[in-house]
Formats: sequence, structure tokens, C-alpha cells
Amino acid sequence: MLGNKIREIRMSKGLKLSELADKTGLSTSYISLLERDLTSPSISSLRKIAEALEVPLFHFLIEESKSSILVRRDERKKLALPNSNIIHEYVTPVPMGNHVKPKQEIIYTELDPGCWSSDEPMSHRADECLLVLEGKIEVQVGMETYVLNEGDSLYIEEMLPHRYYTMSEKKAKLISALVPPNF
Repeated sequence: MLGNKIREIRMSKGLKLSELADKTGLSTSYISLLERDLTSPSISSLRKIAEALEVPLFHFLIEESKSSILVRRDERKKLALPNSNIIHEYVTPVPMGNHVKPKQEIIYTELDPGCWSSDEPMSHRADECLLVLEGKIEVQVGMETYVLNEGDSLYIEEMLPHRYYTMSEKKAKLISALVPPNF
């Protein structure tokens, strides 16, 4: 469970709940509820916790399994976002303590109509190329807004805050390539 992962990492780093709360700006009671799986965090809260614990965000979201150089469609590792119907699947292998360490991260995403990819724009330490496979999306990058149709792509430099929204009446299907990976 997500709460156990947060607690295990916090304790392995010798942090008290109050210390993690100070580092994240979240309340001690909220983090306690998270660790006991009595509430689900927003992606922005989870990102704050990941940064404070110095672990990649994906560590909390990915399903545990063996890593391999071959990734079959039905065996992709999924990012399970709390309180979300968004589907994120790793197309590239994800390092899980083995020898496979890809130098890129490719993610397949399905986003429901009228849905944002995140509550607020987010940034990461990777350049990203976004390709729309199906649907139509609006992408906010910094102060700019772009509309992408099927087949369109957009390059986003590292650390630029961004998010996207499905404008079409059907699910948007996207591929994101990130270099270097955020694992």
C-alpha cells in the first residue's frame, strides 16, 4: 500500500512525522492519515513527499514487478495516481534494483474527456516530447498554451511547468518521452 511505502522510506531516513511535515509543508496529521491509508494524496502532495524523502515520484506510484528489456503491452508497469482515472503505463523498462537502466523514459497515457493531467502545472528534470496518438489536447507550458491534434507533438524543456487537458469528446491517448528518465 502507498502509506506503507511512505512510512518505510520516512523511517529508513530516520525522519519523524513532524520533520517530514516541516519539509513538505503538509500537516503532521495529514501525513499520518496517508501512512495509515486513511486518505489518498493529491499528486502535488505526493510530489512534495517524494522530494522531501529524496526518492523519485514513480517509486510511490508504480506496481512492483520484475524489470526486463522486453515490455509486453499487458505487462507494462502502471502509475497508479490517487483519486484519478488517468492511465499511465511505462513503455520502457523501469529499473527495480536490477541491471536494466534505460537512458530514456517513455510513458503511454490515456486521459478522459474534460480531464486535466494534474491539478496544477508540474515540472521535472527531463526534456519531454509529447505525441498525441488519439484525441485533441490543450497543453499549458509556462505562460503559453498549445492545442495538439492527433499526430501533433510538442517538445518541453526540463523544469518548465506544464499540464494538459483533453479537449476531445473521446479519450486522449499520448506518448511522452523523457530524457533523462525520472526513475
